Amino acid sequence: MRLTVFMNLFLYKTFQMNIKTFRMLTAYCHVLPDRIIFTPQYEIGPFMDENVLMDMQKRSFKVRSILYPIFIFATLCSFYYTADCLLNREYLNGLFFLGLGIVLLRILLLYLFSNPTLSIKRDQIISIKPQKEIAWLGIWPMFIIRFTKENGKPGRKIIAMKYTMSDEGKQHYDMALLILQTEGLL
Repeated sequence: MRLTVFMNLFLYKTFQMNIKTFRMLTAYCHVLPDRIIFTPQYEIGPFMDENVLMDMQKRSFKVRSILYPIFIFATLCSFYYTADCLLNREYLNGLFFLGLGIVLLRILLLYLFSNPTLSIKRDQIISIKPQKEIAWLGIWPMFIIRFTKENGKPGRKIIAMKYTMSDEGKQHYDMALLILQTEGLL
């Protein structure tokens, strides 16, 4: 165990110069010479080990299996209350629940169509496409990574960024775009 930690620390210090990191909506993306790693924190040291990444991925599957039914139920309830309010001529409440249902559905679809993979090797990447923000629909700017999974099937990972309407969000998006272009991934 200590040898593994020592080797990971050594590799981390060795690769430190070649790692390019940018901030995503809720986590960080580290572009290494051989792969891309998604971590919850800026430091990549403990996440260089594949076993740590696999444990985190298993935990995210458990969290998703709990949250998906809750989001689906809340989305269906909001659409039900929309129909009920509109039939009872309560238009303001109906519009509120309709907006809530659309937002929940958008969040649910974003997570349903994204793969929870935390590490993608460069030779598995098929393409990375940037998508612009659509502010009036509440759609974040994002990068869509198409890659080949371990079983040979195509997969898709969505890297959602912060809104570019704020200066901080624009800086994060521009930094990510610059890193992916200089690495030859776009």
